[in-house]
Amino acid sequence: MALPVPQTILGGARMTDAIVVPFEGPGAGVGELTWGQRKVWTIMQQAESSLSMGGAVPVTDGRTVQDLASELAFFMSRYASMRALIRSGSDGALSQVVAAFGEATLGILDVPDDADPAQAAQDLADRWEATRFDHAREWPIRMAAVRARGVVTHVVVTISHVATDAGGIAAMLEELGTRDPLTGEPKNPEPAMGPLELAAHQRTASVRRQSEASLRYWERLLRSAAPLRFGPHVDRGEPRYRRAYFTSRALHLASKAVAARVGVPASTALLAGYAVAVARLTGIGPAVIQVVVGNRFRPGLADVSHPLSVNGLLTVDVADAPFDEVVDRTQRAMALCSKYAYYDPTKLEELRARINEERGETIDLSCLFNDRRLGIGTEPLGPPVSRHELEAAQHESTLRWAEPFTTYHDKLMIQVGTSPDTVELEVQVDTHHVSVAEVQALVLDMESLLVLATP
Repeated sequence: MALPVPQTILGGARMTDAIVVPFEGPGAGVGELTWGQRKVWTIMQQAESSLSMGGAVPVTDGRTVQDLASELAFFMSRYASMRALIRSGSDGALSQVVAAFGEATLGILDVPDDADPAQAAQDLADRWEATRFDHAREWPIRMAAVRARGVVTHVVVTISHVATDAGGIAAMLEELGTRDPLTGEPKNPEPAMGPLELAAHQRTASVRRQSEASLRYWERLLRSAAPLRFGPHVDRGEPRYRRAYFTSRALHLASKAVAARVGVPASTALLAGYAVAVARLTGIGPAVIQVVVGNRFRPGLADVSHPLSVNGLLTVDVADAPFDEVVDRTQRAMALCSKYAYYDPTKLEELRARINEERGETIDLSCLFNDRRLGIGTEPLGPPVSRHELEAAQHESTLRWAEPFTTYHDKLMIQVGTSPDTVELEVQVDTHHVSVAEVQALVLDMESLLVLATP
């Protein structure tokens, strides 16, 4: 039913109408957060942001407001993490309250005839991304239909990072797309493990042993790592915390070509290029990089919606070796990194603090890498590409600087975007440790490394 209020506020944005969407689903109760949720919550508090995921998507298949309301009901009913509120006790301890049933709201934004619906949808997505969720009172998903002349043109969805990650969204969209066209029922009648179930599972002896093994791996690397990743702090003024986007078709083609020759995923070839470029830039080796690991390869977690991604630790010696050898070393190091990227984040922070105190120095781990493509576009496939074609494609590459961050807690991170036919590197940087000129040199060095490694 349409809400009687002519102008509804949803996520801080004014709607022209709204639909109440009832839901009911399993996995209800009260309990602690999962390891992934706790890690994300800490990062969210540091960043003063919900680190929301989603955006504005064109609707070109004739879906109606009622169709979108049905999709919202599916998300709310199917995934317990969409029905979870986060509460903080008097002692500061966090818990999540997963509802068995309730109501969500689908916003409706009608665009004037002389306005651009695509721009209106993007403006709404931008506003929602910038508006933090009230996790104690607001469901962690916002959804709205944008209409022009009575026809739905776009759907805008924003989900808090504490409720999902990129792999979770992919799982949700996969199940949405494979529902029975007549009944709307999911292909698999049993939903994936909910957050309360997983939190309980992570308290079992077997999973605790996995965490302890991961911590022993981290301890071994932390005790042998050089303390520095970058040079000394240099005040370069404001804005200090910057974000840049490097787009390169040459890097896309070259990484796939190198990967096919060495027999690794293209993501590994990119990571190897990053490791070499950082070592060249800083003069510090071996490369020590925190790599985001999805963890959905673990038994029973493939279709989980709530966040599972945490940082693994990778160390690779890139000195005095041909690039193909560095790629092979990176692949072997990445296997260990992934294996031991499942742990209690509180225990890890305690371990890091203890080792820093024992060594009398802080081990800097603020060099990060995150390939968000989830395997899409990373397969080492396609026809052979010539050096001439790659060198020509290098002239198409672009580097643009986006709006700066107000705060940032690492020194350098590269995230690989999801474009299927190019590589887009999002570089997040503290320019008091890595300058704007050094960022440009870094991404161009990565590109050249991969291009020159292609016969």
